Amino acid sequence: MNLSSLQLFADLFRDRMNSSNLFRCGNLFRFCGDGRCRSQLLTALAFSLAMLCVRCQADETTPPQTASSEIDSQNPYLSVVLFTPRDRDDHFWKLFVSFMNEAALDLNIKLEIKHAGGSRRMMTSQIREVCWREDKPDAIVFQSFKRGGPAFLKIADRNQVPAMLINAGLNQEQAESLGHPRSKLSYWIGEILPNDFGAGFQLANALIDEALKTPSLLADDGKVHVIGINGVVSDTASVERMSGLTQAIKRRKGQATLHQVVSADWDLGLARKRCRVLHRRHPQAKVIWTASDPMAMGAMKAIQDRGLKPGHDVIIGGVDATPEAMDMIEEGRLFATVGGHVMDGGWATVLLNDYLRGIELNRIPRHYLSPMKLITSDNVQQYRLVFEQATWKKADFRKYSLHSRSQADQSTSDQYDFDMLRLVDGLNKNRNPVSSSD
Repeated sequence: MNLSSLQLFADLFRDRMNSSNLFRCGNLFRFCGDGRCRSQLLTALAFSLAMLCVRCQADETTPPQTASSEIDSQNPYLSVVLFTPRDRDDHFWKLFVSFMNEAALDLNIKLEIKHAGGSRRMMTSQIREVCWREDKPDAIVFQSFKRGGPAFLKIADRNQVPAMLINAGLNQEQAESLGHPRSKLSYWIGEILPNDFGAGFQLANALIDEALKTPSLLADDGKVHVIGINGVVSDTASVERMSGLTQAIKRRKGQATLHQVVSADWDLGLARKRCRVLHRRHPQAKVIWTASDPMAMGAMKAIQDRGLKPGHDVIIGGVDATPEAMDMIEEGRLFATVGGHVMDGGWATVLLNDYLRGIELNRIPRHYLSPMKLITSDNVQQYRLVFEQATWKKADFRKYSLHSRSQADQSTSDQYDFDMLRLVDGLNKNRNPVSSSD
């Protein structure tokens, strides 16, 4: 069999039964003069069709209403794989992984991390590789990176691997096509998503309110003039946060004007360059709204490049609630940040733990919208403790789990309460260490 035939066989075997590959198969069969080659191609096609039938039957199966009740005795540790869209040094995702890992340690879960380095193709390949393993993980967790959610969820569903969507969800068209978790895709257990619209809306209003207090921050028309720095334009978080900004401006059109919003792809350096140009174009803008803390840092550097003082000549806000952002709030250089979604991986771990250890599926929420908290100099000390990794290491995540509470004979409710302020309650705990990979 020649190289083209081998590649086609691999594509057909790896679930790429589509019109393009069928066309390739037809052409290879037509021009293949070797009878043995034709026979091998027919074998590949027949095998692929058989696999497709098996997968179609698998698509119609539904997960049990509870996972195996014997999982605790047979295997005390569960395995979960998290797929992140960036590299391991990304500001936000480092914190996201750290928080999720602490929850996994408490719940006897081995956590494996895969970093896509900004490549949707890489994430797709990683999810396929994990779902095709002979020893599959008990569950996988990922975001709809660059609108790839439907493809990722279908890979998990075909291979009967429970999946949880986090951080960035489906857009409206995709949601209408796939429906709710556990409807068309049985192994899509649920989703935990941040209130990104609310984050953009809160931040915009807080910045406008602050600017209105200082006459020097108002333009000649008496209004607050605003410019914005957004993330990757196709990311759901960018779309939703931007919608929150525009809605806030619309409601306050007598007080504020939005000049322009540019994309900086979540990158500090790119935000610095583009904000510098943007502010030169709109020097009357004394408020800079940004969709992430790293981009807020880039905007601060851009303002400094222009000989201005962040926090005095221009006020800036971001999203993520990173420790660096809270430092800058205390220093007076950053006015506000909005956050809480860095914890969504931990909450997803709690839900998957409960499902896999036998909590009835109807008690696991299909959708959970995580609250986003506005942090300014008024409350930064309170939330600094909540967002410190030392707090996460001391916190007991078992108190959030219905399964763990039922084992401890504590009162259980069908409602999950993922209140971040509860992390600081009763920080001392005992737990057995379990290995994890990053």
